[in-house]
Amino acid sequence: MVKGVNKTVIEVNNTGSKVFDRIVFYVTAQYGNLSAKELLKATESFTFQFDKRSGKGYKRLRRRMLRKRLMIAAALSLCAAAVLALGVMLIKRYIN
Repeated sequence: MVKGVNKTVIEVNNTGSKVFDRIVFYVTAQYGNLSAKELLKATESFTFQFDKRSGKGYKRLRRRMLRKRLMIAAALSLCAAAVLALGVMLIKRYIN
């Protein structure tokens, strides 16, 4: 339910999506004075994200994110091993 009289409403009928037939956006009063081009650009960022997840683009993104996590884990493991080796060297030095 929309309350008030002065609401900016954007209705997207041709979404190009397999999932959504029609999408309705209610613009907040703070951004109601944006141009139609700017509002359309803002709606596009929400409209088509779901379908991209089911395609190759989402799989590539997941692989890239997984590689990034693995690289971070490897770097952290290497740092931990270096700190451990340094600690062992320092202990041996002070014992002798």
